[in-house]
Amino acid sequence: MTISDWPPPTAPPACYAHPDRVAGSVCRRCGRPICPECMREAPVGWQCATCVRQDSRSAPVTRWRPSPVGRSGRLGNSRITPMTVALIVVNVIAYLYEQRHLDYNFETKYFLVPMLVHQHWYSLITSAFLHASATHILLNMISLAIVGPAVEAEVGPVRFVVLYLLSALGGSVGFYLLAPQNEAGVGASGAIFGLMGAYFVVARMRGWPTQPIIVLLVINGAYSFSGGIAWQDHLGGLVFGALGALGLIWTPRSMRRPSEMAQLVQGLAVVIAGVAVLVALLQIPPGHVNI
Repeated sequence: MTISDWPPPTAPPACYAHPDRVAGSVCRRCGRPICPECMREAPVGWQCATCVRQDSRSAPVTRWRPSPVGRSGRLGNSRITPMTVALIVVNVIAYLYEQRHLDYNFETKYFLVPMLVHQHWYSLITSAFLHASATHILLNMISLAIVGPAVEAEVGPVRFVVLYLLSALGGSVGFYLLAPQNEAGVGASGAIFGLMGAYFVVARMRGWPTQPIIVLLVINGAYSFSGGIAWQDHLGGLVFGALGALGLIWTPRSMRRPSEMAQLVQGLAVVIAGVAVLVALLQIPPGHVNI
């Protein structure tokens, strides 16, 4: 065969979306040639932008990062998590400190007394880490150990702490608004009810069964009205925990995988909005909301 008998060289395939560009690969889904700009990494090979968009419409939307392997956030199926342990330790240390320094002056400063909140604003958060008795803190820490890991495994440690603190503040503001002005309140119950509300939101968005958390809420809610329990704190924490979780983990369908910056901005927006609402509610005189 002479050189003249060789078949003429064929031009490399052009990208279907950019005909003026040489294709660097083919889409694993539709088989069309694609240039480097159109290449989207797939589990195997590359896909074109069109196929990726079509797949995102039909595939389940990932609104936040899934929990690591072996750390499923389902209630009762999560190992103890670091920030949950840290919060339990902080509560226990605060309780021990309280027992060594407990007197009338300590109570008026660090317990939540609605009529004194504007004098001792820090009591809105310190009261959430103090407890009335050993039994009180024991029951609350058991509840935190049950619900906390499930929420932390799903939303991550930073957002978990944000939810806990927002719920604690929400519970304190609920007590400030609904309890008698001269009544004192302490305990982590508001924050824990907030985590229960957060878990309910997560379960609904994940498509998990919500019966376990509903049972917990009903049991604890009934106990809240059994007498001598700050149900106002529980109610405030529940509302702020659920709304805080919704604000922290919800993303538009167009943002299948939000960037770290988008998540940071979203988190800051939720915190700022939550604090603004709490501050606005504190402008209402204590004990002046009737339910």
